[in-house]
Parts: sequence; C-alpha cells; structure tokens
Amino acid sequence: MTGAGVGLGVIIPAAGEGQRLRPHTLRKPKVMLEVAGKPIIGHILDRVSRLNPDRIWVVVPPADEWISSYLQMHYRMNFEFVVQPEPRGLGHAVWCAGADRAGLPLLILLGDTIVDFDFQSMFQTDFSIGVKEVSDPSRFGVVLVENGVVSKVIEKPREPVSRLAIVGVYYFREPKLLYQSLERLIAENRMIRGEYQFTDALQFLADQGTGIRTVDVDVWLDCGTPEALLETNRLLLERQMTALPELNTARVVPPVFIAPNARIERSEIGPYVAVSAGAQISGSVVKDSLIYQGARVENCRLSGAIVGEDAEVRGVDGAVNVGPGVRLTRG
Repeated sequence: MTGAGVGLGVIIPAAGEGQRLRPHTLRKPKVMLEVAGKPIIGHILDRVSRLNPDRIWVVVPPADEWISSYLQMHYRMNFEFVVQPEPRGLGHAVWCAGADRAGLPLLILLGDTIVDFDFQSMFQTDFSIGVKEVSDPSRFGVVLVENGVVSKVIEKPREPVSRLAIVGVYYFREPKLLYQSLERLIAENRMIRGEYQFTDALQFLADQGTGIRTVDVDVWLDCGTPEALLETNRLLLERQMTALPELNTARVVPPVFIAPNARIERSEIGPYVAVSAGAQISGSVVKDSLIYQGARVENCRLSGAIVGEDAEVRGVDGAVNVGPGVRLTRG
C-alpha cells in the first residue's frame, strides 16, 4: 500500500537467463540461487511483503516451475505469473506484464537485485527512479539530473556524465504513460543487441517532461555475477540473526547460515559462509563461500568459493567455482 492509500502493484522481472552466473543457472533460474540461506527472489519478497501490495506480476521464463512453486509455497500474496516467451530485455519483460490495465500505482523491482531504503520516499513522487552514487558509472545505466528532474537516461556511458547509477527500482503513479512509451519502443522495433532497453522507455518519458525524480537507495545488493553473489551473501549474513544447528565436531565463526539438515564434521565454517540443505562438509576449512544444496566438500580449504548443487569437491584449496553435479578432486 502506498502512502496515499490508493493501492499498489508490483512487477518483478525474473526471466533473465543469468549467463554470467553459469554454470549454476543451467539448472535453475538466476533468481532462485541462494544467498544467506534463501533464494534471491525470497529476499526481495520479504521486503515487498511489508508494503502489502494488491497484486504482484512475476515475469518468468517459459516452462517455469521453480519460481512460481517457491513463491506460492512461501508467500500468501496475490501473484500473477506472466511468461516472457523470449529473452528480449527488461523493457519487453515489463511490457509482457501488462500491469497498466490494473489501474494501480506501479513499483518495479528487478529480480536479481536486493534493495533497502524507505519506499515511502518513492511513493511521494509521481515518477521516480532509485539511484546510488558509484565510482565507476561505466558499468551501469545512469541518470543525468537537471533542475531536480531526470533529463537523460544513459545505458553504460563511455564518458562519465553522471555518477548516479540506476539500481533497478522504479515507481510510476500513472503506469499508462510508461506503457505508452513501451508500446512505442516495440512498435518502432527499437532494439539494442536483440533487447528492448527499459532505459529507452524512460528517456521517452523524460523527453515528454513527465518530471521523473530520483530517490537515493541506502542498500543496493547486486546478484548478477559470482563475485557480486558472494558480496551480497556477506552483507546479508552481517544483517541477519540465524539460529545455528548443534555441531559437535565443528567450529563455527559467525556470521554464517547453516541449514538444519546440513551435515558438518571436523571442520571450521565461517565467517561469511552459507551452507544449504543437505550439504555435507568434513575435514575442511570453509570461509566466505556458498555451498549449495546436496553438495559434498571433503578435505578442502575454501575461500571465495561457490560449490554447486550436488557437486563433490575433494582435496581442493582456494576460490573455486564448481557447477552443479560436477566432481572435482585434487591431490
């Protein structure tokens, strides 16, 4: 519910292929990868649930089972799952949702980005974009602000025209104007590398003088690369309190997450380690790592590692990135 009490719709685009997170995304969608003991999209829904939205459109890939099953099992909310037939970019994903027909103010949150800030500051605007100042704007979409409103929206600028990076959260009190821009984008077949860029639709709005504002986002956790996934895991573990199972022959150095049915023997775990359900660790030292469901780690010294679901790692040291079901043995 927005501050004005007029209801709220939320779109979560979650159909991205997650190519930079392969091989882990070959088995499940990017948004279902776990950080700090929960899928990325679960952390997002925890935050969305506090807003008490009237309706949530989740844009999913074809033949999705993972995302819809998880959300319906863990959250009692009014979901509508919309298929994006082909990966044609964020602009196309939002267009597929068709959320303008509901007549609700609209919040858009990317499915691979976790943010924390005062959402009410966004709901006090008519149109707004969440931003955060960064040192290297060439890696992100950025906005140029003139006279208090957004004048330019630029995707990964070569020249540093602005340090205000777009963090993946947007608000539209009147979504029809956004959807008119998206319709124009698609009608003109305006694509870059096979994708309809959402930033182009935002630029249409800025050119029309709609008065898009910026809202500073306090916490912005990106989950788009292995390095970002580990960083997000670290930051989330620092912020949450988790009960730990009793471990007779293991030493735990907080903060960590250990699933109740994970098995850990003769090992040191932590800091900044998340161990998913059914994982087994023995004779190892594991720091700053993600050990996914059903993985087995034996006689290893891991730091900065990601061990995929049902993978087996033995006698390995260092920052390995092991895909689901892979067996890696050294020594």
